[in-house]
Amino acid sequence: MLQKVATWLVLGLSVSTSPALCQSNPGVRGTVKIDASPSHVWKAVHDERAKDPDLAYSKVMQQKGNRVLIEQKFNALPVIGEATCLMVQEETPEKRIDYKMVKSDKFKEMSGSWTLETQADGGVKLELCSLLDTGLPYSQGVINALLQDKINKRLLRIKAAAESLSQGRSNPL
Repeated sequence: MLQKVATWLVLGLSVSTSPALCQSNPGVRGTVKIDASPSHVWKAVHDERAKDPDLAYSKVMQQKGNRVLIEQKFNALPVIGEATCLMVQEETPEKRIDYKMVKSDKFKEMSGSWTLETQADGGVKLELCSLLDTGLPYSQGVINALLQDKINKRLLRIKAAAESLSQGRSNPL
């Protein structure tokens, strides 16, 4: 069944998120300025996914071009515990990643985007925008506060990794 779902998803599902997602409730966002090239930031974003301390694992289930089906297991989430998600993402290399959850054992909805914007000084503004609906009867404000903290920490890890790569040092992730 998963293989049939995976094939359909990668071949036929669009995951573009609305640009208004970041400006409207209930989604949250974080941004960071990184003194590194877009290619170093892009690599750090992908490396961090494999080493994110909030994930028990992140594995690519299927890939067709710039469309990827990923299974991720989140660990130690407040109140929720663990959650497994199947997500599809579309990538525009060194510019954007849009993602959308298609199945989860705990979450009702999750979607968002990573955007990389090259700055005049050669650095990159990296933005992570995310919407999470746990389906639990908690205030969305509490969920957003927890999500905001995780986004901020993730962006700082990526900044450190990309700047290390840019300076020829090993990736701290």
